[in-house]
Amino acid sequence: MEDNRPQGGIVYLDSHQDKEIVKLDGKWEFYWQQLYTPLDFGRDLFRQPPSIVEVPLTWRSYTIGGEKLPLAGYATYRLQIKFPEEEIGTVKALYIPSIASAYKLWINGEVKSQNGEVGKTKGTMKPENVPKVVEFPIHNNQIELIVQASNFNQRKAGIFNSILIGEPEPIRQYQQRKITYRAIIVTSLVMIGIYHILMFLYRRKETSLIYFGILCIVVAIRATILEEGLASQILFFLNWEIARKLEYLGATIGVLFFTLFVYTQFSKDMHRKIRDFITVVYASYSLFILFTPAVVYTRTMLFLQILILLAITYLLFVYSIAYFRKRENSLINALAIMMLFLSAINDTLYFNNVIYTTELASVGLVFFLFTQSIMISKRYSMAYLQSEKLSNDLAILNASLERQVLERTKELQYANKRLQVANESLEEAHQLRSKWIRNISHEISTPLTNIRAYMMGMLDGVIPSKKNFIQLVYDQSLYLSRMLHDLHDMTDVENRQIKYDLQKVNIQDYVLNFYNKTKLDVEKEGIIFKYHDLLSDTAEELIVFIDPLRIEQVIVNILKNAKRFVKEDGEIQLELGKWDEKYIIIKIKDNGIGIKEDELDLVFNRFYKSKNQNQQQNGSGLGLSISKEIIEHHHGMIGVESKEGEGSCFYFMLPLFEGM
Repeated sequence: MEDNRPQGGIVYLDSHQDKEIVKLDGKWEFYWQQLYTPLDFGRDLFRQPPSIVEVPLTWRSYTIGGEKLPLAGYATYRLQIKFPEEEIGTVKALYIPSIASAYKLWINGEVKSQNGEVGKTKGTMKPENVPKVVEFPIHNNQIELIVQASNFNQRKAGIFNSILIGEPEPIRQYQQRKITYRAIIVTSLVMIGIYHILMFLYRRKETSLIYFGILCIVVAIRATILEEGLASQILFFLNWEIARKLEYLGATIGVLFFTLFVYTQFSKDMHRKIRDFITVVYASYSLFILFTPAVVYTRTMLFLQILILLAITYLLFVYSIAYFRKRENSLINALAIMMLFLSAINDTLYFNNVIYTTELASVGLVFFLFTQSIMISKRYSMAYLQSEKLSNDLAILNASLERQVLERTKELQYANKRLQVANESLEEAHQLRSKWIRNISHEISTPLTNIRAYMMGMLDGVIPSKKNFIQLVYDQSLYLSRMLHDLHDMTDVENRQIKYDLQKVNIQDYVLNFYNKTKLDVEKEGIIFKYHDLLSDTAEELIVFIDPLRIEQVIVNILKNAKRFVKEDGEIQLELGKWDEKYIIIKIKDNGIGIKEDELDLVFNRFYKSKNQNQQQNGSGLGLSISKEIIEHHHGMIGVESKEGEGSCFYFMLPLFEGM
C-alpha cells in the first residue's frame, strides 16, 4: 500500500501508483458549515472559499479564521483525482472507512455511497458506521470526489481514517482481510469464553472461571464493534447509539472483570482495597456510559484510556511481584500482561491520532486470554487426571479398543460401498467412452473415405482433375475440419472444461447486431433472411447475463441447420420476443422441408442426422447437442417445432437479469 499526498485538493496518480492501493491522505478542499452538491460546484454557485485541510483528521483539529472548529457541525470535503490517459475506460474502487457520524459521497456527480443521513442538526441527521467498497468507471482522466459529512453524536468528526483507492479486487481483498482478521479474534474469544462459562456451571466454587468467561465475551463484542464491517454482518440489529455504548462498556467492564480474575489468581499479591477501588471506579464509569448519550461519554475517551493504563500498570506490578515470589506460571503471566500493556499504549496513541497503526488491544487480550485459558485448563486437567487415572485407565482402554474396532469396521464397510459405486461408475464410463469412440470413428471415416476415393480416382485417371471434383475434395476436408472443431467443443463439454465469459448484455442490441453481421452472408446463398423484433415497443432495457460468443455459437449452429434444409429461394426468419416476465425467446424459422414427427425428440442427440435423403447432409450431428449444453448452462431451455414439408422453428429461452 502506498501513500500519495494530495495537494490543494488535487491528487495525481501515475501509472505505477494506479496499480497499487493508495491512501488519499493529504490536502483536501474543506467547506465548513456547508453541504454542497456537484451542482453547486458545477454552476459555481457557492461563495465560501475552500479551506485546505489535512485528511484524515477529525475536524476538531482544524483551525479556520483563527478558531478551532467544534465537534458538532457539518461540512463538505472535495478532492479531484488526476489519472493517466491509459486508465480511461477502466474501473477503480474506493475503500470508504467510517466517516463520523454520517456521510454522503458523490463521484463525478453521481451518488455512490451513503451512511446514515447527513443533516444540519442532531434531529435531522442519522448516524451510521459501515465501511464500504465503492466501484466507479473512469470516463476521463479527472475524477471529482465530494463528501458531505455531519456529526452531532460523538468525539470524532469528519474523515478520521484513510480513504483508499485502487483496483476493485485488491480493495475488496483488503476489506476481506480486515474482516477475516477480526473474525478470527472474535471467534477465538467467544469459544474461550463459552468454554470457561460452561466449566463454571459444573464447578460453581471456581469464580475465576466465570470472571474469565465474561471477560472473553465482553472483549469479543467490543472487538466486533471496532471492526464495523464485521459488526454490520453480525450485529446488524444494533442501532448506532447502542453499538457505541457496547464499544465503551467493553473497555470498562473488561477491565473490571480482568481485575477480579487476576485477584483470583494472585490474591496474596494484590491488595484487596485496591481491587475494590478499581471495581467501584469502573462500575461507576459503566453506569455513566449507560445513562449519558454518546456525544457526552465519547469526549471522555482520553480520561478512560488513562484509567485503563493505570489499571493495567497496577496489574503488571502484581504479576511482577508474583514472579519474584515464584508463584506458579508467573513468568508466562508477566510476559502476557506486558504484551497487553504495550498494546494498550498503542491504542491510546492510535485513537488520539498520535500514531497511525491499528487497534491492537484485542490482539493483546487474545494472547493474554489464550495463555490464561491454557493455564486454567492445564490446572484442572492435571487435577482431574490425578484423581481419576487409576480407576478409569482400564475402562478407557477397553472402551477405546471397542470403539476403534467398531469405527474401523464401519470405515471398511463404507470403503467397500464406495469402491462398488466407483466400479459401477467406471464400467458405465467405459461403455460410454466405447460408444463415443465408435461414433467418432464412424463420423470421421466417411469424409476420409470420400476424399481417398476422389484422390485415387484422379490418380488412376478415372476421375478427371477438374475444378468441380477438386471442389468436392475441398468440401469434404471442410466438413472434416468442422467435425473436429465440434468434437473439440463436445470434449470440453464432457470434461466440464468449456469456459464461459458471462456479461450483462442488452439483448435487443445483441440480436440486431448479429442479424446485421450475418445478413449479407446468408443472402449470398440465395436465401431471404428477415429479422423481427417483437420487443421494439418495450420501454425498459432488457438485460441478460450471457457469454456473447457462446450464444452466438448457438444461433450460428441453428442458422446453419436451417440453411441446409430450405429450398431454393427459401426464407429464414430471426425473431426476438418475450416468453414471460422472466424470460426472452429467440426463434429461427425456415420454410424448408421440415422434420418428421418421430425425429423431433432426437434432433438434439449427439451425432443424430436427419434420415431425409432429398437433402445433402453436411452437418457433424454435434452442433445442436453443443447448443443444448450451452443454453442449459445459461439456465435456459431449447426446443424445436416442425411439420414435414412446412418448415421448422428452432427456439431457445434465456432468463432476464434479476438485477433489473
